[in-house]
Amino acid sequence: MDSEIAGRFREQDTSILPSSLAWVNVARIKLLAAVVFYVFALVYGHDKYLSLVQAFWGFNPPHFNLSNMLLIIVLAVIPAFVMPLYLTRPSSLFIYALVFCVYLPGVVTGMLNYEDSIDRYLGLFSCFCIGLVGCCLAVRCVPLRSNASRSFSRPLLLTCVLGSLTCFLVLFLTYKDILSFSGVDDIYAQREKGAATSLFIGYCQVYLAYFFSPVLFATGLISKRILIALLGFAGFIFVFMITAERTVLLLPFAMFLMAFIFKARGANPNAPVYLFVGGGVMVFLIAELFDQVGLFQELGFYFYTRLIACPGLFVTQYYDLFSTQGFTYWAHVSGISWFAEVPAAYAADEKWPALGKILAERVLGVQSQSNASFVATDGVAAAGGPGVLAIFMLYTVWLIALDWVSQGWNKVLLLTALFPLAFISTNGPFSTMLASFGGGLWIAMLWFDKFRMKLWGHRL
Repeated sequence: MDSEIAGRFREQDTSILPSSLAWVNVARIKLLAAVVFYVFALVYGHDKYLSLVQAFWGFNPPHFNLSNMLLIIVLAVIPAFVMPLYLTRPSSLFIYALVFCVYLPGVVTGMLNYEDSIDRYLGLFSCFCIGLVGCCLAVRCVPLRSNASRSFSRPLLLTCVLGSLTCFLVLFLTYKDILSFSGVDDIYAQREKGAATSLFIGYCQVYLAYFFSPVLFATGLISKRILIALLGFAGFIFVFMITAERTVLLLPFAMFLMAFIFKARGANPNAPVYLFVGGGVMVFLIAELFDQVGLFQELGFYFYTRLIACPGLFVTQYYDLFSTQGFTYWAHVSGISWFAEVPAAYAADEKWPALGKILAERVLGVQSQSNASFVATDGVAAAGGPGVLAIFMLYTVWLIALDWVSQGWNKVLLLTALFPLAFISTNGPFSTMLASFGGGLWIAMLWFDKFRMKLWGHRL
């Protein structure tokens, strides 16, 4: 019996507990413990940091009672029972990013923010949980190949080099007079100067930063091809000099760290417990030291608040706004907007269909952009809980397609290159991720590179 169980969970872990607990996976226990630790860190951080320092954004003093704490734990551990244990396929990377940055912070913040949080959000987070569990189970239908060692082909790399150089040239001619590192001190002024002047220029900016540069930087990093890595790194820096987006500046360093972690795990990547343990430790340190150490004050805003807490908060904020003023029923999505009628509550709003700007003005009273994940924008804002289930179906289909075309490639290379897109998935609509940040192009590129047609008797 033990051998059969070990074979069934070979993809996940080979360490199985004996006797009556033989069905329990050791790696799964570690993951569950790490998730619970991360959840308690988020609860502590909400009480000691968010509600005190970041209350403006909507983090209220927490309402502790037995019911909401038990519900937080239940909603947290249910997906942990089915989440992938190995980062051996792209879908695992995206699922972990979603759980870490959106799902768990959303559950904690939502259940603590109001005295009647359970009545408000139980149905919403139940749908979120069901969608996430279904996604985790569905991606397993794609078989996992152990001999994944293929690198990107020369034609593909050449295409990315040419694409990168073209974007460099177009953007340089457009922004040569405003290129500067002044964005470090004056972010919003630089962002205004570097705003896209047309749809084409906007695509040049995002594709250079989130597609061409990640592919080249990851390839150069993993294959130790210095010139390719430098070209990719230069792309990140160049876009930062235009848009002053700190995320773009930090991406190559985050990718370097991810590559180091992936390579260090080698053929036995194990459960990425370090993600939740490390995140929990960081949240605890921020909550304790933000008013004593300048570094933790900065991390409190850029790491904890912006990267983790706000994406979770937006799930409930979008629900509170659009459930009362009217769901969009996907009229805000390009393509659907051609034949869908704009809801009356937003018909006269010049910010439509920028839901993030609408929320920032109507909820926070500021002129800003509250960018949120596809769960909040294409799920919650569109149709509440049922909308979340609907968008998860599309998201799951996309993940399955990505896993399928990714079979055979070097996993360290692929996961490192896809890391920026996984980050974007926690902070943007699904349609935007597919069209503007390369989500659709990734599938097309890998498919054509994998099933190249013969031309003149040679494989391209």
